[in-house]
Amino acid sequence: MSFALAPPPFRPAWHYWRGLLQPGWSPYGNTARLIRREAASADSETLWLKPFERLRDWQPGQHLSFGFEVDGRRFQRSFTLTSLPGQREIAITVRKVAGGRFADWLSEARDGARLQISEPWGGMAFEMPDAPQRMLMAAGSGITAAIAQVRAAAERGQLAGLSLAYWVRERAEACFVEELRALQARFPDFQFRLFLTGEAPAAAHEAEGRLDEATLAALPGSPQGAEVLACGPTGFVARVEALLREAAARIATESFTPPVLRVPDVPAAAVQLTLLKSGRTLSIPTDTPLLAALEAAGLRPEHGCRQGLCGRCTCAKASGVHVDLRDDSAHPEASTSLKLCVSAARTDLAIDL
Repeated sequence: MSFALAPPPFRPAWHYWRGLLQPGWSPYGNTARLIRREAASADSETLWLKPFERLRDWQPGQHLSFGFEVDGRRFQRSFTLTSLPGQREIAITVRKVAGGRFADWLSEARDGARLQISEPWGGMAFEMPDAPQRMLMAAGSGITAAIAQVRAAAERGQLAGLSLAYWVRERAEACFVEELRALQARFPDFQFRLFLTGEAPAAAHEAEGRLDEATLAALPGSPQGAEVLACGPTGFVARVEALLREAAARIATESFTPPVLRVPDVPAAAVQLTLLKSGRTLSIPTDTPLLAALEAAGLRPEHGCRQGLCGRCTCAKASGVHVDLRDDSAHPEASTSLKLCVSAARTDLAIDL
């Protein structure tokens, strides 16, 4: 005789009562409670949050995906953690973009407001301990990935040989400048420079101009043999790679703007998308990312960055041909790593959703 354990009845009721007994608990993953907000610049805020469940081990510069609701609709956005690993409270620094979904949520949020949070993912890290220089290069919101690395290095007392070059249009937009200047005074081997593209420099730590051949001499560190981590808009990281490729020993980049997706060079057509778990079949166009096509059909598959980075929308493909919209490459084979946000159907598909 054999026995099988059946799921307990009234699971939704159990979820309801546990949620009342343990505010912040969710059957859909971890949550974080907003506990305070601090101005980071003229248009940015640092949010301090306390997760319901402590985050697993993570590395400086990794990201979290946040789920929130605006006007009854659910959205997800990803941000870089700017606090140090091991802290019970976590921090993100966000730019208040007028009309942005997260900015709309922030305008109404009060202390105690909750967001769904993912586990940490992605991020850049230094990998060459013997490099003569470690260079951080950031533009705009890319400073969040850089400050995480600087804070971790300061915590370890390992700022020697580290430099940070940071580009903004106006100094009022710059985050963490006083903190960085204090670290520079405390650790003379740490070098920092703020580049302004819309104002004239007015202090010793400031310089002028966009990243180009003319500003290379003003960088706070030497790229020769250096390991370089760069984060910013797509055009900025492309210039870093082009200008430093010959000199640097290693360059790792991260862009917070979506990649340019290449629409398949074939006439748009309708194909059948079979969802194996639900048994549904949808008619979708071949010129639309699968994630967008599913959302247009009223479905809400899990996702995060929409750039093919975080992997939260990855699912298995049982059959069919899909194209990766980042490089227009076709994939006829069965796959366990199809990313819905950067993939489109070329033929009928069957995926594990």
